[in-house]
Amino acid sequence: MSTCASSPFDHPKADIILRSSDGIDFHVFKLFLTLASPFFQTMFELPQPAVGTTDDTKDGLPVISVQEDSKTLDTFLRFCYPSTLAEDPSLDSLTDILVILGAARKFSRWNLFAAS
Repeated sequence: MSTCASSPFDHPKADIILRSSDGIDFHVFKLFLTLASPFFQTMFELPQPAVGTTDDTKDGLPVISVQEDSKTLDTFLRFCYPSTLAEDPSLDSLTDILVILGAARKFSRWNLFAAS
């Protein structure tokens, strides 16, 4: 069973769900992910199955499971979202920074810290 992430990743008008490895659902907007990450831009340009034709849907939205845990995904997404919608992420340790850099590399978001 999954749990919904906290604001701003619980928006009722989101058009996709990213599910963390620990079962937290992030209701996000494809637009923000596409603008922030070439990885997501390419993924969303690929043909998608019709909504409701796969088991990977929730509340009528497609669900994409990712390997990152909720803490990593929350921090990464805060760098992708406009600063007016999401608080700046907290990076308190070198381990936190390295984990986020790994996610940035995976999702082709190399300019992650330069844009903030």
